[in-house]
Amino acid sequence: MLTRNHQQEALCRGYVHAVAARAGVGTTVPTPDYGIDLALRAIERIGERRRDAGVQLDLQLRSTTRALVFDTEVRYDIDVPTYESLRTAPPIPRILVLLVLPEAEERWLSQSPEELVIRRCAYWTSLRGAEAPTTTASVRITIPRSQVFSVEAIQTWMRRLAQGGLP
Repeated sequence: MLTRNHQQEALCRGYVHAVAARAGVGTTVPTPDYGIDLALRAIERIGERRRDAGVQLDLQLRSTTRALVFDTEVRYDIDVPTYESLRTAPPIPRILVLLVLPEAEERWLSQSPEELVIRRCAYWTSLRGAEAPTTTASVRITIPRSQVFSVEAIQTWMRRLAQGGLP
């Protein structure tokens, strides 16, 4: 049986894949993984064909039961190497996607003939250009709860990226 951490990781990947599929974008998994867990790829329609549009957004995925969730924000402690990787400005933009799950494992997922439910929510943030860390272990980040990882968010990012902007 998978460890608790591996189950959380798999649920996060499934969540992101499902939302990305509904948003109409492709996904790729970098191999080997050097800090990027998944990439979103814009798909464009040319006549009756579809092709990769060459627009990419890299994702670092995290899943936790330990985030501090408030009315307007989520606070999460991230390790410094990951923080550093996300705050530097590589050519391809990257964001953090944080899936917040309930503490009780039996509440993470439920299914019936009518629905498949992953409890709680995934949020996103860009740390591009954030301040350098002052510690060596972890950095507490704050994500507005309005930044839900959603179909609409993905579609907005891909439009911005295609026009040379950032997520």
